[in-house]
Amino acid sequence: MNKEEIRRKILKKRLSLSSEDIRDKSRQVFLSLTKTIEYINSQNIMSYVATRSEVQTEELIKISIKMGKNIFVPIILPECLNLAPSKIFDFDNELEKGKKGILEPKREYYRLFPPEDIDLIIIPGVAFDLNGNRIGRGFGYYDNFLRKVRPSAKIIALAFEMQIVKKIPNDKNDIPVDKIITESRIITSV
Repeated sequence: MNKEEIRRKILKKRLSLSSEDIRDKSRQVFLSLTKTIEYINSQNIMSYVATRSEVQTEELIKISIKMGKNIFVPIILPECLNLAPSKIFDFDNELEKGKKGILEPKREYYRLFPPEDIDLIIIPGVAFDLNGNRIGRGFGYYDNFLRKVRPSAKIIALAFEMQIVKKIPNDKNDIPVDKIITESRIITSV
């Protein structure tokens, strides 16, 4: 299967998950993430803000802020197919639906931060393989952003187990993740 066929198939499966399944599985993923050395040792963390059918990140963001970690969420820059990390302090009051229908900081709460100073990037995706290859939504925002982070920054994807596939075709523009955390395991890329 090519990327588009995999994307369609997995999105259809993911959209069939109930709200309860998403909530329960997301909680398991979140608990596993917080026990990783990458999360424990990171101070500057960029996390995606989840759409309805993705592994949910609201609890992760709120608890990380309470723990004193610096949390950044992406601002989508459609003109250059890129993301800009912006620090948030209050998940409930500082975000609004952005250009792609995804929550992002309201303009008055833009607090831009250099990508090269991020320790840990928590990214979404539609499908992943055991080598850390991913299929996103097809716009290339995260691949473009990941080219700007320092080589020592860790990249962790959050996914449901049903998003793991045997093989994802990849090319030189695709940047693999270091780990994938699902509700049942942690996959370290080879």
